[in-house]
Amino acid sequence: MFREESIWIQNALQTIHPSQNIEVANIGSSTGYFRKVLQPHIHNNVMDPLNNSGWKVMHVDMKDEPGVDLVADVTKTNFSGQFKNRFGLTICTNLLEHVEDIDLVIQNLVDITCNNGYVLITVPNKYKIHYDPIDNGFRPTPFEIASRFLQLGNPINVVAEEIITIEEIAYYRIKKSRIPLWGYRDRLKYYLGNRHKVTGILLQVEKVNDVITCEQKVHYRGKPKPMVLKSIKNFFFLG
Repeated sequence: MFREESIWIQNALQTIHPSQNIEVANIGSSTGYFRKVLQPHIHNNVMDPLNNSGWKVMHVDMKDEPGVDLVADVTKTNFSGQFKNRFGLTICTNLLEHVEDIDLVIQNLVDITCNNGYVLITVPNKYKIHYDPIDNGFRPTPFEIASRFLQLGNPINVVAEEIITIEEIAYYRIKKSRIPLWGYRDRLKYYLGNRHKVTGILLQVEKVNDVITCEQKVHYRGKPKPMVLKSIKNFFFLG
């Protein structure tokens, strides 16, 4: 995660507040060492402020290592059954470009989030291919991410969205290379105005067919109301 990306996440999450469901799923969290030492801005700008504002962050990863609270694989079909409607906020950063089935992961994110809960996603918008273990080439806009939720039948409201430009020169490193000047290519791109970009979007999901809400956790027995869904630039109507 870029530092400027973490600042955008922090600012976006300041616009929402925990209800009775205070648990946060940090999907693909990696280890505590990664979050606090290798990329300390993840802890300082995102996780620590969440915990201090009343949320309870649960770090979810497929690796059973220090700093991981829940061991589970979001790319599996049985993932959501373990945590259905559990979380008031689900965070998934820099992950969707590394999975084979993007729609399955998105549906899993929705399924573990309770009604009227939130899903925050970041994913590269303009960045080189980087394998971990794969890179599927997914470089969406906020609109394209929102559209995927809608195409899967998930009503949403867009709370915040932005394409974040990474300006810090430290992310355009000079690398060692046997080929003269080849290691300077990222720095040269920086001076030519070619910047990394990250798509960020914070969504609120409404699950008209589910029985648990974040605030009341009661059975919904009434007739679902028609929804007008706010998109990035237009309005979506589901009918």
